[in-house]
Amino acid sequence: MWGTIRRVELLTYVLLGMVQGLTEFLPVSSSGHLVLLQHWLGMNPSGAVTEVALHVATLVSVVVVYRRDIRTIFAKGDWRYLGLIGLGTVVTVVIALPAKDHIEALTDADYAVRLVGLMLMITAVWLVLADRRLKRGAPPLTLSWLSAALVGIAQAIAVMPGISRSGATIGAAVQLGSEREQAAKFSFLLSVPVILGAGVLKARDLPAAIDSGEINALGLGLAFIAALVFGILAIYLVLWLLKRARLTYFAVYCALLGIAALVIG
Repeated sequence: MWGTIRRVELLTYVLLGMVQGLTEFLPVSSSGHLVLLQHWLGMNPSGAVTEVALHVATLVSVVVVYRRDIRTIFAKGDWRYLGLIGLGTVVTVVIALPAKDHIEALTDADYAVRLVGLMLMITAVWLVLADRRLKRGAPPLTLSWLSAALVGIAQAIAVMPGISRSGATIGAAVQLGSEREQAAKFSFLLSVPVILGAGVLKARDLPAAIDSGEINALGLGLAFIAALVFGILAIYLVLWLLKRARLTYFAVYCALLGIAALVIG
């Protein structure tokens, strides 16, 4: 019996890792999916520590996929691009950090599922607008300081569960004139400082959480690997669909899931 319970617990961690890896980069909202899993299936084995650990796994996914770009940026001393990333990050932190506790409280509220449903509908509309911008084929513009700040605002808004971080930032960059692959690159690299900062802040809580039994160390390790692998796959899938201006596929998914969340609650 205990062996069966342990296997189920480990499978739960792996499933959470898969969901985190896929939804962190697919424009469908990882936080929204975690809220739905928590409220519909009762899957919430760790709280904030595991969630941050899974985000760190997706950070590694970004580093793996964009390792050559990251190496080139530092090798060539592209301080302007690093400055754009820094500006977007600062804007995100200034806006999102004061609202952190309030946002976390929303995920446990009685109306959390319906709130996620509404935010998923907003994400769907934003993705459709981004797809239309891509299909117009206007000449791409160089990412400006103002654009980086606006994308940072989009990333801050995405702390709302159900608003996709990748969808919000890629969509914002596309609307501001960035070429599709550059929009994705900036969006994914912009996630690195924020996730890294959250990981550093939560790392000190990890040993205590493991010692107390709050977190299954083996399960967390499996979840980390799952999030890393599926994060890499998700990034390549987004890039492939961006080239073909197919963000509407994700918009349809978000709309259907949003409707389900609003109806089921």
